[in-house]
Amino acid sequence: MIPSRRVSFFGTGSDRLNDTVVNTVRHLFRRGWPRGFFLSGMLLPLLFGCIREDRSDCFPVAETRFVVLKIVDEATGQDITQTGEAGSAVLYLFSQGGRFVDRISVTRERIMKRAPIPFPDGTPGRCRAVVWANAGTGQRFHSPAAGSRIEDRAVSLIEEDDTFHHTPDDLFFGRARLGPTGEAASEEITLIRKNARIHITARGLDRNTPEDLYYFTVEIPDDGYDFAGNPISGTAHVRRTGTFRDNGDFSTDGTFNLVHTDESDSQADEVIVNLYERMSARSADRLLASVTEVDGDRISLPAGRTLNLLIELNEGGGLSIRMEITPWNEIYQWDIW
Repeated sequence: MIPSRRVSFFGTGSDRLNDTVVNTVRHLFRRGWPRGFFLSGMLLPLLFGCIREDRSDCFPVAETRFVVLKIVDEATGQDITQTGEAGSAVLYLFSQGGRFVDRISVTRERIMKRAPIPFPDGTPGRCRAVVWANAGTGQRFHSPAAGSRIEDRAVSLIEEDDTFHHTPDDLFFGRARLGPTGEAASEEITLIRKNARIHITARGLDRNTPEDLYYFTVEIPDDGYDFAGNPISGTAHVRRTGTFRDNGDFSTDGTFNLVHTDESDSQADEVIVNLYERMSARSADRLLASVTEVDGDRISLPAGRTLNLLIELNEGGGLSIRMEITPWNEIYQWDIW
């Protein structure tokens, strides 16, 4: 709360101020009732009002807590709040013990203007705040109910009829543990991109084969996130077609998003990237390549980054695999050997 102080005219102390105001009001009423009534209404609060420094006789004012959302491109460290890339957001409040308390919807304009977001009345002094932003229709969000825990599922990939999954939106995520505060205060929560991106290139395919007969699949070990932002186990499959480039490479049409891998879980299942050639209806599609690691390292999908994968089919049936990690919107340009 902002403290208050008393103001005095031409000296110190409140008595001189009170005498001055009372005499002025009396004079105004002698000059005429309407004008006196109007102007005295402006002066009378000075008898009792609080301006700064001393609030001992002021009415108590409710102390309010705020948060401000900051959007950062983690790969570059750049503050991108004002670009609007994070869209709108939902802020979820959980108790220290991880039980759902409340939710707050935040508009894109409010985020871009860095406007403070007030907490609702009854918010615990110590709480855990998580924020999900830029969620469209690319995934399903689960609304928490009374008693829901922060470890419960928040996001699920949407499964299509043929068992493949939709790719998720460019989600942003942030979380913070908020402590108690005795004064009106604003705390900052930083959001970064949540998903990973991937771009796949195959080299050595027969260009005489129609490009719509080739396609990639990616199998990932997690199909969503909990409210705390941790990947949740559940195999998901994504399918992507591609296009032949002028240099003969066959690659996906741009990048696409995936649930990032959990680097802290060494026992998690592998990420598997497959290249297929579609056969006739009477035959199973032909697997041309299957990749799970590069130079002995398992394929990983880091949040907020783009995995660029090159699968080269060598003469004699061998494979050469290369991998490069780039910033979110950057596609690596592979050299021609």
